[in-house]
Amino acid sequence: MIVLPVWVTLPDGRTLAVGTLACSEPDEAGRFESEFAYDEGWLRDPDRFPLDPLSLPLGAGRFRARQFEPPLAIFDDALPDDWGRELIVRARRLPHRQQGAPYLLKVMAEHGLGLGALSFSESSRSNRMPLSGARTSLGRLAVAAERFEAGLGVDADALQALFAAGSSPGGARPKVLVRDRGGEWIAKLPSSRRDGRFDVVGLETTGLDLAARAGLPVPGHRLATLGTARRRALLVRRFDVTPAGGRRHMISLRTLCKERPGIYALSYTELAEAVRRASAQPREDVARMFRWMAFNAAFGNTDDHLKNFWMVHDDAGYRLSEAFDLLPDVGERREHCLAFEYGRAAPTRAELLAIAARWDVRDAASILDAVVAGVATFPAVAKSRRVPKTNIDEIGSDIGRRVRLLAGAGPRGA
Repeated sequence: MIVLPVWVTLPDGRTLAVGTLACSEPDEAGRFESEFAYDEGWLRDPDRFPLDPLSLPLGAGRFRARQFEPPLAIFDDALPDDWGRELIVRARRLPHRQQGAPYLLKVMAEHGLGLGALSFSESSRSNRMPLSGARTSLGRLAVAAERFEAGLGVDADALQALFAAGSSPGGARPKVLVRDRGGEWIAKLPSSRRDGRFDVVGLETTGLDLAARAGLPVPGHRLATLGTARRRALLVRRFDVTPAGGRRHMISLRTLCKERPGIYALSYTELAEAVRRASAQPREDVARMFRWMAFNAAFGNTDDHLKNFWMVHDDAGYRLSEAFDLLPDVGERREHCLAFEYGRAAPTRAELLAIAARWDVRDAASILDAVVAGVATFPAVAKSRRVPKTNIDEIGSDIGRRVRLLAGAGPRGA
């Protein structure tokens, strides 16, 4: 049995015991049973809140699940995705039997790792590490990440630095946590394995710029050079860290939609309903989700899966996060992960206005106009971010088609 006390770091920096997570030893196939119970002290604390407002209501009793499926999917949220998991496994030399989720949480508990407010320990004392900058420069971390991703040798010191800085973030692409005078950042690095012919760093920076022009709240962000002008990283300000050095609790829409193997939320409407149920300001957040959906449609962000949408908890309760992970269709998928009600192809203006009516979104036409106006500046903004002209021309062709659909200026496929 693996037993891990669970902690929450509040926005003011205090870390409190919130409950206990227990998992059976994974079997040969990695399957395990899990259960969680809130601590009585947390249930009495004036700052208490449910870790999952839809599946883990505050109260005595035990919540049980197979693995980290609902109602305990919030603990899967606490784990890194492909990039971070691979780092943990290789840096800690975990044998195959110890690469399952409970063991990864044990490693995170041992080293005080993790994004958001949740942390874990193996004793009755919190092991949450204080925020601190990477001891290795961003340029050196990028070199180590490139070698690691390519399967080349990384010396012990560089691997340890990469493990400390890069094993917490989610996603499949290489990224590390860094700190400077401007605050706490996630540095998103170029990927020799995944970028192909596209300047993904420049295009994602452009996506954040365009989203802001379209009226979406986005995190602060900037580009940093990595030794040469051609190699760059995108630094995105962490929205889970407060000015006081505390944390904000985060929960993915995958968890709120109760996604489990074989059962998935399939449409933006399902996301909107989950947001409506969980949000402290449902009308405002549903309207923000509509704008985010419209932006993804116009910009061609087809990688719009459920873990690219999060809610964060603050004094007011749960709110939809700022928009992030905004990339055009560099994978040439053509279809979105999420359906616009019934289809996954680029929607028309009429289709999105019909969705807005069902969601009861006010001023939907004005929202679409703002999105169209913002995304239509793609060529100029991408050029200002030094995206190669070949990328601008290729991506711009698809974006132009999508913008025309949302402006009501052409039939689908035109």
